Amino acid sequence: YNGKDLSGWHVINGKMEAWKANVDMISCVAPGGGWLTSDKVYGDFELKIDWRIPPGGNSGLGIRYPSVGDPAHVGIEIQMLDDDHPQYKGKLKDAQYTGGLYYQAAPIARAAKKPGEWNRYEVLCKGPRIRVKLNGKVIQDVNVENFTKGEGGHKPLAERPRSGHVGVQSHGDPVDFRNILIREL
Repeated sequence: YNGKDLSGWHVINGKMEAWKANVDMISCVAPGGGWLTSDKVYGDFELKIDWRIPPGGNSGLGIRYPSVGDPAHVGIEIQMLDDDHPQYKGKLKDAQYTGGLYYQAAPIARAAKKPGEWNRYEVLCKGPRIRVKLNGKVIQDVNVENFTKGEGGHKPLAERPRSGHVGVQSHGDPVDFRNILIREL
C-alpha cells in the first residue's frame, strides 16, 4: 500500500467503491467490498499487517489465491473474527475462529485483542510452510502437505496453490488495515 490510493490493488467478488485509502490505512467503508486483492502474485514471502474489526466483526487475510473463485477456499484465508461475540462464540469449528486457516487448520493459541483494538499478523509463506504470528505469538506453524483432507467439502490445503494474490476481506463489516508490508523471499 502506497499511502495515497489503491493503485496496485483490484477487487474480487465485490465493489471497489467499498474500499478507501485513508492516508496511513486502507478501510472498508461500505458493505459489498469482497476481497481487495494485490495485482501482484506472490509465492514465498513475509507479510506484516495490522488490522482491527468492530464488535461482532468478521474479516480475513487472503494468501496465495488465484484470480477466480472464493479466495478463502481456492487459496487460504487467515480468519479475523470477534471470537467472543454471541453470534460466533461456541458456534463455529475451531478453524473458523481468529487465526484459523479458514475451515482447515485451527490456531494453536488465542492472541487477539478486543474488537476496536489493533492486531498484527506476521505471516511467513515458504514452500509448503505457513507460519502465522498474531501480536507476536505463533498461532499457526503448518506444512500444508500434511493437510490432505479438505474440510467442509473444500479442496485440501495440500492441493491449494503455492503462489497467488494476497488481499484483505470485507465481510460486510467496517474494517481497517495499516502497515501492510510484503517482502518476497
